[in-house]
Amino acid sequence: MTEVADRTRDPSGNPDEAVARIVGAQTLERGLDLLERAARDPMSILDLIRQSGINRGVVYRLVSVLTARNYLSMTSDGRLCGGSTLLQLGQAASASTDIVTVTQPHLEALAQRTGLSAFLARRDGDHSVHLSRVAGTERIAVTSQPGTRRLLPETGLGKTLMSDDDRANCERLCDRVDERYRQADLYDQLATVRTKGVLNQIGPAPDFINSVCAPIRDAAGRIVGAINIAAPAHYLDAETMALYTPLVTETARAVSRALGAVDRTTAAG
Repeated sequence: MTEVADRTRDPSGNPDEAVARIVGAQTLERGLDLLERAARDPMSILDLIRQSGINRGVVYRLVSVLTARNYLSMTSDGRLCGGSTLLQLGQAASASTDIVTVTQPHLEALAQRTGLSAFLARRDGDHSVHLSRVAGTERIAVTSQPGTRRLLPETGLGKTLMSDDDRANCERLCDRVDERYRQADLYDQLATVRTKGVLNQIGPAPDFINSVCAPIRDAAGRIVGAINIAAPAHYLDAETMALYTPLVTETARAVSRALGAVDRTTAAG
């Protein structure tokens, strides 16, 4: 009976092996802690020891291993930073991450909480392309389906996707669209997206489709997609747009974080 109880606590039945596993897990955890600290904010090994609170000898041993395997490297001024192996793994993870798969549950939650249709789009040259739509409960709904293409300045999603563009490119794109989509303050609208992470779009006649849009960024800070809720103005008036703005922006930030982005508002603070 005692033997069975011991094996329940330790499948190997060997106390020494159990201790070894615990020590190994602690070593791994400490190594990852050092790696994350140095990769996010390059620092000297002495600063790494102070910030981590890990024993000096342990830090030197772990840093030696991480440096040998190129997870960490040394800058010209003697600070530890992320190495080439870490960059390669990051690129591989980024390439294998499907933005639709990552975004879909967030989009579904957004539609459920607002009762309005929610959309995901990406940029393709001068156009936006819808990638996903989650229907809301509104009786009259925006029904743009995946694959729908529009010139960027024609929609809130498109404007959001081009919000990092310079003024010259904004003007070039505006020259391509129908008169009713041209807005003299477009560049100022895009500046709001860059600073506040949101665009509240008042749609033109005759459809009067309003939307609340937010960009999705990757680990490099690039806009790789945009989400929104969109509906006819009688469902999504100015007051309702203001109400849902924090929800849309937080949804976009959550997706961005899942893609490796650092929250700009947090980083700025």
